[in-house]
Amino acid sequence: MSVVIFTGLSRYADPWHPVAETSEQIARVVRALGLEPELRTDERPDALADLDGVDLLIVNSGRGDPDAPPTYDAAWQPGFDAITAHAAAGKAILAVHSSAAAFPEWPGWADIIGTGWTPGVSGHPEASLAVFEADPSAIGHPVFDGLEPVAGVTERPVVVAYDERYWRMPVHAGNSPLFGHETLGDWYVVGWSRDGTRIYDGLGHDRRSYSSVQRRRLLANEIRWLLRDKVTLTIDEGEL
Repeated sequence: MSVVIFTGLSRYADPWHPVAETSEQIARVVRALGLEPELRTDERPDALADLDGVDLLIVNSGRGDPDAPPTYDAAWQPGFDAITAHAAAGKAILAVHSSAAAFPEWPGWADIIGTGWTPGVSGHPEASLAVFEADPSAIGHPVFDGLEPVAGVTERPVVVAYDERYWRMPVHAGNSPLFGHETLGDWYVVGWSRDGTRIYDGLGHDRRSYSSVQRRRLLANEIRWLLRDKVTLTIDEGEL
């Protein structure tokens, strides 16, 4: 079973997201499922060009220099083509947090994960200890296995984590909501699936998010669900 974690450390690094440390936390969750991830970074433009045999691609990246316009580099096109083929073949993709803004020069990424980042519109309030709830339409979804509601507050499974609460992101047709947050009286979906093979998970700003066992459980459940047709995975609670 092959899992690749792609981390944007160079071309797709940004000043806000410590993706090296969050990819370490993602790898920890993958290992708690009995899998050994392959770590790749954007320090090589061919990092994503070969996805043959990869069962799950996890993308943990930013968009690059926020003060520079997106610039196309033909050296990255084989990687974009490989991701497109991977998705078209129904293979699993998990995009985490700031990966909503990844690969800004390539419109196809937003189509694959069902969102993007609109500068001046998309954003978030200040990071804080926050509650993320299952969407009403997804309460019984397997990604919430082992997650419970807060008695007297909500009947939906919750994740409590110190994190950013993304809002006002474009939502593409075909997204199946999984979870979100209520902020200033409005409900914002920040996690969804597409075609049963792809998930966008808006949590995971920095190490503080992954200090929440509920957040780690959600991520482990997402991976198990994405790989459900290939393997049955058991969580090692001591490693999670």
